[in-house]
Amino acid sequence: MLSRHEQEKPGIPLPKEWSDKVEELLFNLYQKECDDMGRSFQAHGFTYPNELWIAIGLIDGNNLDQSPITYKASADIVDKTKPEVVLNTLVDSVGVFFDNFFSNPAGLEYIATWEEAEIKNQKIFYTVSRENIELTIQADYLLNQ
Repeated sequence: MLSRHEQEKPGIPLPKEWSDKVEELLFNLYQKECDDMGRSFQAHGFTYPNELWIAIGLIDGNNLDQSPITYKASADIVDKTKPEVVLNTLVDSVGVFFDNFFSNPAGLEYIATWEEAEIKNQKIFYTVSRENIELTIQADYLLNQ
């Protein structure tokens, strides 16, 4: 299950254009680091009736034996929430995470449970893992068939 909440229905994937734009943005910001590590970004996002969820993996597409570094973030959607604003805040949190990671890769702490943070007056939740999010999404899809 991808969502932070129990959901009755699978999430609706964010458009590929969104994923492509986020991946390009991150690569442009961290091109030197990506080149040095031989890694690239992979972005995924889903909407649920009460939640926006994104996952960004720093992956080695040429070597699947290398575990990715995956940052997942989630925020609740309430009646007066503008989803675009929440989504932008989640993407901003990705930048905060990778700024910290690239400044001290050895200091990375993996977080198995959802942690709470506040960015731009928006409450968000995040986790950090070695999960290959692409495989998790494929498995989730198969299990829901």
